[in-house]
Amino acid sequence: DDETLVSPDILGIGVPIGSAVATLGTQLRKSGRTTGLTTGEVEQIDVSVKVDYNGPVATYTEQLLAGAMSQPGDSGSAVLDLQGNVVGLLFAGSNTNTIITPIRLVLNALRIQVVVGS
Repeated sequence: DDETLVSPDILGIGVPIGSAVATLGTQLRKSGRTTGLTTGEVEQIDVSVKVDYNGPVATYTEQLLAGAMSQPGDSGSAVLDLQGNVVGLLFAGSNTNTIITPIRLVLNALRIQVVVGS
């Protein structure tokens, strides 16, 4: 309840300036719990991913695919373009790929907005 305990600052990146749509080739960066500050590039757009939750399988559509820029524990990290716009939310990763949900899908689903600097 105390807003002074919360900061919009992303460790190693700063405060986002807004949100944007990532396209093929967009340069990315994120600050994650496990891997810290890493960079990458959107390698594919509109990707469908199947995730096996130890039995039930869920299919996620309209995802972005980037190279190796994450590891377990980085999920939930904001992914920004080099201009400082949030373009996605890191969803899953491996030694070779990172799956990112486009931020417009997250913002629309949760009816929220990105907190930006002044």
